[in-house]
Amino acid sequence: MTAVADIIRDALSHLRVQDPRQPVKPENARDAIRALNLMMATWEVEGVSVGWSAVVEPTDELPAPPEAEGAIGYNLALRLRQRFGVPLQPDLVALARDTLATLHAQVLANVFVRVSYEDLPSGEGQRYGRGDWREGFTG
Repeated sequence: MTAVADIIRDALSHLRVQDPRQPVKPENARDAIRALNLMMATWEVEGVSVGWSAVVEPTDELPAPPEAEGAIGYNLALRLRQRFGVPLQPDLVALARDTLATLHAQVLANVFVRVSYEDLPSGEGQRYGRGDWREGFTG
């Protein structure tokens, strides 16, 4: 599984403030973990539920499925951009938006909501097995 430090390193690499081969500085990791937890809590409220639970250490396992990692990394980069004084790059914004939209669609596709209207009467035509289907529609 992916460690939180890997997602942080990805996000900082997207911003071009971190060499992907180097470890993340502890102060950057601390700030990124806070931003990550806040971002994921917001996503959960907005309906992009990936089973997130708050992380504390860079060595913690990322509590999200692999298909969410790209969206998390790109969107975390946007959240951290201002802290590092990096200009907003259109390609980064597009990737963040597109990966989040894809993740949102995947989550929605896996949510099944059955609506039931118990207080509404059912017509005779809906009672299967009791005569002809036209029975409820003809007087």
